Amino acid sequence: MEQKRLVNLVLWPVALLVLNSLWMSVAGGVAPYEINDVDQDIETRTVELESVFGLTKEMPAEMEVEFTGVSVDDGTVSWIIRDASNSVIAQWTGLLSEGPPNWSGALEPGTYTVETTVDEGIVAEQVLQIQPFESYRLEGHIILSICLFLVAFGEVFIRQKAEIFMAKRVKSNPSRAEKSPFKPLRTGMPDDDLSLDEDGPWRSPIGR
Repeated sequence: MEQKRLVNLVLWPVALLVLNSLWMSVAGGVAPYEINDVDQDIETRTVELESVFGLTKEMPAEMEVEFTGVSVDDGTVSWIIRDASNSVIAQWTGLLSEGPPNWSGALEPGTYTVETTVDEGIVAEQVLQIQPFESYRLEGHIILSICLFLVAFGEVFIRQKAEIFMAKRVKSNPSRAEKSPFKPLRTGMPDDDLSLDEDGPWRSPIGR
């Protein structure tokens, strides 16, 4: 019993570590939203960011942008992000030669529009990277740890109650030894031990 309790004391911290490690990996996960790529024309894209657990916390976001000149060496490029109320969240305008104009910030759940404009002969690759669970990293660690502790103490409580119930049941209904259907043999000759049935085939011989 003591060895089993010692094993449990070791397993629960390990389970806590594994569970929080898994949540850390999930919280750091990225959801990519492709805006434009080289195989399609430049378009105005609508992005729907769903809320997490019905909450409206801002989510870390990053716009990865790469403009490439196909038939020209330089030109004007720009992009702009607007929310549902048409307010500008982020924007950039410049030249192809100025390098990739990436952006990072935070976006609340909702509807966004990404408008991209380039001169002829230029193609764009744009991906909006969202980390939907990053804003809830701390809350997730706390909630998962509390749930694990509740399960641990609940398991101990239920096991103790079960042991008490079984002890009371055994005490109120003690087991009784079953009677053997065979009579113990007496020491001596077998003829003395066998109870002969006078009506059976092994009855005593009838005197003549």
